[in-house]
Amino acid sequence: MIEVKGWVRTLCRERGKIVPGSRREGHNVWTNTGREYNAMIQTYKPDGVTPYREDRIYYLGVGTGLQTEDPGVTALVNPVPYVANTFLAALDASATDFPLSPTRTTVRYVRAYAEDHLTFGGVTSVAISELALFTNGNPQNGFFAGPAAAGGRQTDIVTASQQAPNAYKALLEPVEKTNALEFQVEWEIRY
Repeated sequence: MIEVKGWVRTLCRERGKIVPGSRREGHNVWTNTGREYNAMIQTYKPDGVTPYREDRIYYLGVGTGLQTEDPGVTALVNPVPYVANTFLAALDASATDFPLSPTRTTVRYVRAYAEDHLTFGGVTSVAISELALFTNGNPQNGFFAGPAAAGGRQTDIVTASQQAPNAYKALLEPVEKTNALEFQVEWEIRY
């Protein structure tokens, strides 16, 4: 049986130092959207040439809601913009790692939100309680892979509730991110 497992770690830093009590870690759920993605990404259409999907894991979304970590999760409960009007933040491609190298059965994605991310425009604090991974493919555009400007996934806060994640993590104890703190997420996917 092939299983996809995830492990999420979060923490906050103030001027480079880890803030005591800000670490959270635990398993996540690979959603039905993510399971469908896995099946389609490795399969060609009947022509034997065209893949069903060309998109890749590319974005992280953050929210302040909470729901059960269940494969049926279809959106974050209360998505939060990380900068004005933008919900999805690109993962740091330069930090993507295969920690079990030379085998590549685990991949680690990283995203660090700066002090003025998630807390801007008069918002000085946000209690982060849900996280999700998304691809760069636009479901309305045949999962075309590419940045939003090129026809890929919509990243704006207006469409956030319509974005189905591939993986979801509920933080039962929220992380308090203030405008004085950097918030970092490390997300491992293990096969």
